[in-house]
Amino acid sequence: MDAGQAAAEVRLVDLGNRIVRTANVELEVGEGKLNTTINQATDVVREAKGIYVGSSTTVPSGEPASGQVTFRVPVDAFESVLRELKGLGTYRGEQSSTEDVTNQYVDLNGQLAAWRAQERVYLRLLDRARSVTDVIAVQNQLQQVQSNIERLQGQLKHLEDQSSFSTIVLRLTEPGAGGPAAPQGRLARAWATAVNGLGVMAAAVLVAVIWLIPVAVLAGLVLLGVRALRRPRPA
Repeated sequence: MDAGQAAAEVRLVDLGNRIVRTANVELEVGEGKLNTTINQATDVVREAKGIYVGSSTTVPSGEPASGQVTFRVPVDAFESVLRELKGLGTYRGEQSSTEDVTNQYVDLNGQLAAWRAQERVYLRLLDRARSVTDVIAVQNQLQQVQSNIERLQGQLKHLEDQSSFSTIVLRLTEPGAGGPAAPQGRLARAWATAVNGLGVMAAAVLVAVIWLIPVAVLAGLVLLGVRALRRPRPA
């Protein structure tokens, strides 16, 4: 193996696989433990060299409290951190996704190398330009090339960040006094069912009345018109 092949293999290894991982975890925590759980989750992530992104909590009147907290954790610590976070409450579900962006990352690197080569060409032409017209023309081309380079660098930086740190979103719910208590016993359940049925029937009758009023008015107008036409005219 010559030096060129060895260098190519080293560059290939350095690129590595670029995987974007995201997990949304649903947890139920004990009453009054929402903020405590968020603090515990933050400590777990920071111990793994992760990043706390932000959180939000809501405590609506008469309903269970809830909150959401977002973290970014190193890819190597993703599985271990996820297991620890799931143990902070009662696991209620999870949505996770994995996207391989390796090919996109390699393609962007190739485009960036090509634009940088063009930049070097235009820089040499700029040094050799003698007239003002030539300088302006080369500078215009150079600005377009450098704009493309900045755009590609931004896309590469975004992919590097997304594939170096995985995203974990914890959605937490805290049991509370949410809604009226369910009726107990057969008689109470039957009474509740009857009341709900009467409410549905009343709503249906109201809708029917609203629809029938315009029809009745229209029918009355038609009847009046027919009677007026049938009324004998004076000689």
